[in-house]
Amino acid sequence: MQNYASVALLEEIDNSNIAIWKVAVSTDGAELSGAWVFSNQEFASNLDILANNLILETEISSRNKLLLNKFASHAVGVSDFLHEARSDAEIGMTAFKNFVNENELKYKEYMSVEASARKLLPKVKRKQLVSPEFKIWPERLELKQSVEYLQANGKTGLLNNERKDLSSILASARLVQLLVQMWQSDEVERKNRIYMEDQSAEVTILPRSWLSKLAN
Repeated sequence: MQNYASVALLEEIDNSNIAIWKVAVSTDGAELSGAWVFSNQEFASNLDILANNLILETEISSRNKLLLNKFASHAVGVSDFLHEARSDAEIGMTAFKNFVNENELKYKEYMSVEASARKLLPKVKRKQLVSPEFKIWPERLELKQSVEYLQANGKTGLLNNERKDLSSILASARLVQLLVQMWQSDEVERKNRIYMEDQSAEVTILPRSWLSKLAN
């Protein structure tokens, strides 16, 4: 299992400069790990800073998009993240319901046997399980909606920044950080449930659709 990844967010903050903000992801969560501002000329000669990173672009000109072609296999999108998060949460909830229903059926069958004969059977207990609490994942979310989403989720304090020109990319980085935290919370919630099969309950630090990009 991969236990570390770095996500690099890129955004042109004006016609001459591009900002990069990285989010480091590990088994301990997600942290903002560094920010840079390059002129277009400097950016072209500093592309190595993006090596081995997942790439998340916002507001990039066609000129700089061409430079990023070398990292095309590492490009990711928020929509893929959300799709997998919702799907895994649905799978986890379905597994819970199926487990409860199966246990209830087995218990009823067990109790339908006469007490004298029941002693010869493996004992079946009615399990009292707490329903898992998965995060509520939005159907759609774009990086340009980062500020609104963070505010709606009580995370306004994460947006404080002295440099106004970096406020947009900071919001995007904070959004990615929050989504990773939500993902990892859901992963632990599924892993801790005895009704999940081992393979299904394997904890990953990011959605597999993102992690698979690092193998390219």
